[in-house]
Amino acid sequence: GRSRRPPAARRAAPTPAPIVQQPIIPAPSPPAPMPAPAPVAIQAPAPAPAPVPMPRVERITLSDTELFDFNKAQLRLPQPKLDEMAAVLASNPQISTVNVNGYTDRLGTDTYNRRLSQARADAVKAYLVSKGVAAGRIRATGLGESNPVVQCTEKDRAALIRCLEPNRRVEVEQITVERTVQ
Repeated sequence: GRSRRPPAARRAAPTPAPIVQQPIIPAPSPPAPMPAPAPVAIQAPAPAPAPVPMPRVERITLSDTELFDFNKAQLRLPQPKLDEMAAVLASNPQISTVNVNGYTDRLGTDTYNRRLSQARADAVKAYLVSKGVAAGRIRATGLGESNPVVQCTEKDRAALIRCLEPNRRVEVEQITVERTVQ
């Protein structure tokens, strides 16, 4: 019969390759969701604040021909410019000190011119005080022939007096006068 075949040798299952444990690298976790930015209201830039007007400090020069007769310290009347100054000072008590400086031309001696310029500054101060301005707010100073505005060389005395007129003046300093400009 049948011949018996020797049982087939069982084939051994191939030896599995050794299992090498791969380090487990966790999959990168998805980044944490960023919190949504707070809603930003987009606004038009705020308009720049209107600049605060700076007080204008003025020096008001009054010609001696408006105020006095030649070589005199008695005020001529009326004096509308001085009335305006008095009104400004009355309505602006924050103006604490006003300088009233009297000047003369170069004719006459230095001593005489200092006295005349002081008397003229004092006359302007007295006028403002008579209009209700506190005397302590006004400082009157006679500066004689200092700080001339013009230099004159005329030989004729009458022409020289006319030429030197701008030097004969009273200056009121540190007063703020608001005027409407049109």
